[in-house]
Amino acid sequence: MPAKFQSPSPASIHECALIEQLRNKLTDELPDGIPNDLNTDLNLLRWIRGFDANFDKITKNFYTYVESRRAAGFDVSDLPEKFFDLPHIKRFLPYIAASRLNDRLWLDERNAFLFVERAWCQPKELILRREKKQNATKGLVQFIVFFDAATLNLIDYLNPMSAQIKFWQVRSELWQNWYPEMVQKIYLVNPPRFISTLWKVVGIFLKKENLELIEIIGNQKDLQNDLPAWFIPREFAGEFVNDVQPYDETGVSIRRKIVPDDYIKSHDLCQSKGIDQPKPRQKKEELQEISAGAVFVESIILPDDHTKLFWNFTCSTDVEFTIYNKKKRFLYPRLHLFTLKVPEEGILENLTPNSEYFFEFRVNTGYFNARLDYSIYSAL
Repeated sequence: MPAKFQSPSPASIHECALIEQLRNKLTDELPDGIPNDLNTDLNLLRWIRGFDANFDKITKNFYTYVESRRAAGFDVSDLPEKFFDLPHIKRFLPYIAASRLNDRLWLDERNAFLFVERAWCQPKELILRREKKQNATKGLVQFIVFFDAATLNLIDYLNPMSAQIKFWQVRSELWQNWYPEMVQKIYLVNPPRFISTLWKVVGIFLKKENLELIEIIGNQKDLQNDLPAWFIPREFAGEFVNDVQPYDETGVSIRRKIVPDDYIKSHDLCQSKGIDQPKPRQKKEELQEISAGAVFVESIILPDDHTKLFWNFTCSTDVEFTIYNKKKRFLYPRLHLFTLKVPEEGILENLTPNSEYFFEFRVNTGYFNARLDYSIYSAL
């Protein structure tokens, strides 16, 4: 059974000392120090608690998060307002039922706001804003999740190698590695009939303490045992009705059905940029063997007049991928990717000619070698 809810306690005297130690370590080891919005006692406290004060793990994950956030352009102060208008996000929004409640539905006694989960939206920046405004003695701001499983097709989750399982594995890793101690409680509503099967799958990806945050709700009225009716959307037997258009009454964007014409196809990116299906310029396309747990790095120097880099790859296993420059500053976030259906492809623009760039492929599995089929090419 899930653990009974307890509000996060303020930092203890010992934790206050750890916060300063961690602040000094991160300031020394991060290229630009700690970004201002992340350099708060409460934010550092959640990393300390989320990683059991293991400073080496914290530093590794914090560095990767900060560099990836910057490379993705997510380090701007108005990200919550602009997120859904970003060009590389907006094109996918018609197909995603994304929560648009932001932090409007706030429960003061829990120091948390509501997030309705039918797809993904990261409210970290909203948490940081709230923490700056509140009394320092209140403790961590968190969010409460209503995970609506009504549209889950259980068949998709029975195959451990399916795209759906891979996707949930990636999401779970991101949550646990980059966003520790942000979720207060997850209420799984409209559970599928064979919830025990799904529960076994979830247990593979989540740490025990995070698994205990999840409570399965068979009767929606039971939500009112923990939460006031005004905080619960009417869809889940509560009273809240969203009136902000064009979202549904629960505050979630209305998703368009995906049809075959919407599927991503290989080399779509090149076609959108008016470039013919590529032939490698710097290196012939080849199959690269990467040992289990090993890293493969390919470098490319842009020609005199080139400012764009394209890449395209498939890999026989999951792979952690990033791009960086000579100073090891990320130009592309470090992401856990899989290529079950179509190749992974992307573009970097406005680069400096005659500069060297590095493409890193890291195989995290300790059991199987990976076979990587890739091409990297440049353009004007």
